[in-house]
Amino acid sequence: MNSRLTQIYRWFDTPLGQRLLAAESEAIQTVLPRLFGYHLIQVGQIGDGGLLESSRIRHRCLLGQQPSPSLMNPPYSSVFALPEALPLAADSIDVVVLPHILEFAEDPHEILREIERVLIPEGHLLILGFNPISLWGISRWFLAQRQQAPWCGRFLSLSRLKDWLALLGFEVVEQQVFFFAMPFHHDHLKQYMVFLENLAHRWTSHLGAVYLLVAKKRVTTLIPIKPRWQPQPALVPGAIGTHFENHPTHD
Repeated sequence: MNSRLTQIYRWFDTPLGQRLLAAESEAIQTVLPRLFGYHLIQVGQIGDGGLLESSRIRHRCLLGQQPSPSLMNPPYSSVFALPEALPLAADSIDVVVLPHILEFAEDPHEILREIERVLIPEGHLLILGFNPISLWGISRWFLAQRQQAPWCGRFLSLSRLKDWLALLGFEVVEQQVFFFAMPFHHDHLKQYMVFLENLAHRWTSHLGAVYLLVAKKRVTTLIPIKPRWQPQPALVPGAIGTHFENHPTHD
């Protein structure tokens, strides 16, 4: 199993990770109830299915890379596979939730290609990712050498992610940037940190630590091209002579 993915799964069990997970659940609840279909799948084990609770889709599935007790609990079904090779039929899934997988995967492009393959036309993809244009993104530059989550991930900017999605035929329909907590957790600084978070939310609303991107798989329709028939040339007055000379006739 990818060691960086293992680290981010464990990091979400920390106090700061749990705070972020609660904020992400709140953000995703503003989107999921509006999406309908038959099959919903989350790629990755973050949240143990809690991110999907607000969905109205009956069949919800968690995809992980190894068996775990959290993946065995109803009402979710479970699949064990690599995110780069989904054991799912093409055009079979209505909604895919992708929480923090792209930043820690070896080949994020291949994961997006697989998701495009399994989504139905007009299906939706929800991506949660760390925002590099934030205090967390700045902190990563100083902490990445520690090889610890979340700093060992490759934070992807919204603009780059949108470019990748556009190449695969996705249309971005919604985005949110949120979570203004400091990139560390100390209980004795809790009140001071809450003050700083409220200040950051008020004045730097676009610099949140995390984004939620919602994209829709576009449907390519083939429009028949009608042949351009050449119109019959019009007669231009004066271009053809209409004067006939009278020649004498011989009896």
